[in-house]
Amino acid sequence: MSSDDEHGPRPSLRPTSPSTLAVVGLVGAALTLLLVARYYQQAPDLGWYNSAVLLALAALLAWMAWTTRKTLRPSRRQAQGTNAGGLPSRASGGLEGPEHALQIARFAVLAKAAAIAGAAFFGAYLGFTVWLAVQSGRLTAAADDLPKAVVGTIACAALTAAALWLEHSCRIPPQDDEHRERDADEPTRP
Repeated sequence: MSSDDEHGPRPSLRPTSPSTLAVVGLVGAALTLLLVARYYQQAPDLGWYNSAVLLALAALLAWMAWTTRKTLRPSRRQAQGTNAGGLPSRASGGLEGPEHALQIARFAVLAKAAAIAGAAFFGAYLGFTVWLAVQSGRLTAAADDLPKAVVGTIACAALTAAALWLEHSCRIPPQDDEHRERDADEPTRP
């Protein structure tokens, strides 16, 4: 009997595949093209604030990715236990306790959800942008909405990229036993 049989299957969170994001984006674009072609006259005006919120969310996810990566992969100087002045310092890069591991797992789930949502909104904005670009010569309202749709498309791409970076940053680096043994054999500086 294996350990999986005793305790059940081990949970795992796989990285978001590019094919999943592509399918979600294409479905979002196709649905938006169909809906906009039929209901553009009844659609509410595009606002710049939509793109601002998406860019703010992308910036937040990018900051979370940067701090998570810094926590999980400390610099070589921090790993050796010295600060900028060469003095011994406390290691600030390790996961200490289950609450940190749980926080990283929550970040990974958030990143996966944000990547999929970002891809869906990217597809929707892209479909809207394509339709507006085609109709901008014929409809003045379409020409007015086109710049807002382009900015929204860029904001959704930034959101998806930041979410994927956060998801990648949540991966715990493999422990290199050979690297740790080599560092342990080297004499420490006084």
